[in-house]
Amino acid sequence: MIITNKIKEKPLFYLGFNLIRFFIILSIFDYSTGHALKYFYFKQDIGRPYRAIFSIEKTQADILIFGPSTGFNNYVPEVLETRLKKACYNTGSPGQFMLYHYATLKTILNRYTPKCIILDIIPGEFRAEKESYDRLSFLLPFYKRDTALQSVVDLKGPFEKYKLISSIYPFNSILVTLAAQNTAPYRSRNTVEKGYKARTNVWDKPYKSTSPELYPLDSVKIKIFKSFINDCNHSGTKLVVVCSPRFLDFKKRDISLQIAEKIADEKNVLFLDFTNDTFFLNRPYLFDEPLHLNRKGSQEFTNILADKIYLK
Repeated sequence: MIITNKIKEKPLFYLGFNLIRFFIILSIFDYSTGHALKYFYFKQDIGRPYRAIFSIEKTQADILIFGPSTGFNNYVPEVLETRLKKACYNTGSPGQFMLYHYATLKTILNRYTPKCIILDIIPGEFRAEKESYDRLSFLLPFYKRDTALQSVVDLKGPFEKYKLISSIYPFNSILVTLAAQNTAPYRSRNTVEKGYKARTNVWDKPYKSTSPELYPLDSVKIKIFKSFINDCNHSGTKLVVVCSPRFLDFKKRDISLQIAEKIADEKNVLFLDFTNDTFFLNRPYLFDEPLHLNRKGSQEFTNILADKIYLK
């Protein structure tokens, strides 16, 4: 009997030993690969990841522009610099909205206090949708570098902080970008001017009338918008909230814009809504397509905006 028990115990011992060895090897692989990816990620000098790195960790500009693609394409830093005599950088990130903007703001205010922030918002800004939270994955490489954004990134899901124990996880979607960033086509497509990317097409069709669709509201996004305003006010940063022009005739005002304006008014923040602005609706040649201005249009719009902003 004794011999039989020992024979049975041996496989269990080896199974346990092999499992421990497997997890040690896996941990070493995760740590070494993750740190290699981290090194190459933060060495980037072009593209969306680089603009995020520069916005979150490096810029010291007096004026910052926040927004999705409409922020990225519609606001020209050089125009604001010329008109307002202050350094300007465009932190706009296509496909990112209020959650991302607030996470970025928190990291910036931890480093310094800008004189002015322009926040571009869109119709549907407070729409309840899971995709907005999924897109916070773009900020995962910064999670362990800057604790200021962790509370926002954690909104992505209840298990996010546990997934981030892995060193590879924050970088598992960037291998293609890292491989492509040194190619000529990639670099030519990602050339920007102080964070701004000009669009070059000229729209030649009449505008269409549209009515905003009904959609469920996300109370978390509304709360985040209020926190964005509060943090700017507490830091002494002048905030201007803007909905930039669209080549669409809105028959009814979007509910998110109504809510945003009401909150801004309550907190004494300048709110500028250029939807249905006749100056732009009468000039299709200022648009690349109905949602984005082209270079001429963005320069015209930024000049109009500069007239409405006073900085000491």
